[in-house]
Amino acid sequence: MGIKLGGASIGPENYTIAGVSVNYFALDNLSVGTAYEYWFSGKPTVSKATVESTYYIPASEQLKPYFGLLYSHYFVEDNSDIDAYGYRIGIAYIKSPMFFSAGLRQEKYTSDRAIFSDNEATGEFMIGFSF
Repeated sequence: MGIKLGGASIGPENYTIAGVSVNYFALDNLSVGTAYEYWFSGKPTVSKATVESTYYIPASEQLKPYFGLLYSHYFVEDNSDIDAYGYRIGIAYIKSPMFFSAGLRQEKYTSDRAIFSDNEATGEFMIGFSF
C-alpha cells in the first residue's frame, strides 16, 4: 500500500496530487496493482484511476530492473473522461523492509482533447516499505 503526494501541470494549470495505491506480488517478481489520484488546486479538477502490472527482473538480490504496463482512466470535471495506456521502466533497490526505485513512465492518451497532449513521459521516484 502506498500514499502519494505531489504535483503536476496541464497547460497553464498547476495541480496538487494526493493518492493511494495497492500492489500485490501475484507471482515471483510480478506485481499487480491499482491506484487512485485526486488532482486539485487547478481547473478542472481531475481524478485518475490506474491498474498496472510490473515485472522486476531478478538481476541481483537487491538491484532489480523493472518494466510494466498500465491503463489509466481520467475523470475530468465538467468534461468527457479520458483513457490512457502506457509503460514504465526503471530500477529498484530492495533491502527489506525498505525499497527505492527510479524510472520513466510514459502514457499515450486515446483522446486529442486540448488539455492533454498526445503523449506524456514523466520521471518517477519512490521510497517505500514492504510488509
